[in-house]
Amino acid sequence: MTYLVRAELVKLLRRKAYFLMVAILGVLVAMMAFFTVVFPRIAPDAAEGLAPMPKPDGYLIAAQQVIGQTWFPLILAAMMLGTEISSSFWATSLTREARRLRHVGARLLVLSGASWLAIGAAIAGAAAVVAVGGVGEGTLPASDWLKIYASSLLVQVAWVSLGLALVGLLRGVGPAVGAALAFSFGESLLGLWRPYANVSLTANSTALLGTLEGSVFAQMIPGSGIPPGRAVVVVALWTLLGVAGAWWSLARRDP
Repeated sequence: MTYLVRAELVKLLRRKAYFLMVAILGVLVAMMAFFTVVFPRIAPDAAEGLAPMPKPDGYLIAAQQVIGQTWFPLILAAMMLGTEISSSFWATSLTREARRLRHVGARLLVLSGASWLAIGAAIAGAAAVVAVGGVGEGTLPASDWLKIYASSLLVQVAWVSLGLALVGLLRGVGPAVGAALAFSFGESLLGLWRPYANVSLTANSTALLGTLEGSVFAQMIPGSGIPPGRAVVVVALWTLLGVAGAWWSLARRDP
């Protein structure tokens, strides 16, 4: 298992696509922070009544918005495993370690960690914008920051597992990435529909941090009103579904 984890880490660091995705994530988060934090301060009339981001609640809202970038772990997993499945690399890997569950575990560990580092850096960047451009005073206690980053890790594991499952089912990087984009976009839209929001991975991913009652920003984020305890259970069930799907889809077919 240690060998597989080390091999996955080396492959990830050699992929320029990962660093390109990190750059894209940074641009998207920067734009989001500008329009939700800075723009209402510098152009209140053009913001059409959008209130400036308050502190310390703004830190939590910013973290929820960044955690909602679920396309990142999903596409990262689909891209990394998909390129191997569509070539002879996957078959070669099985000659060294035939147990597919170990391959799934190694990829889940490395890709979730890589995604968590990228999302964590984006959360820190968004928080810095809130610190400079938000109104009011105060910050979150250390326990809340710990909760934010722990919740972010759980979310990355869930979405990476689904990305691996999509690759196993579709057996190609192109179809898997396309399906990942469609799923991420469709799931986020369905998450706004209250009957589905209770089981939505997108809605429950953002609900892990709780809801700020009365905040216009909070009402724009899927999962408003879902208890954090229930959100943990739903995200964990999605993770189990993703891991089981990845193992089953990869185990039932020849390399």
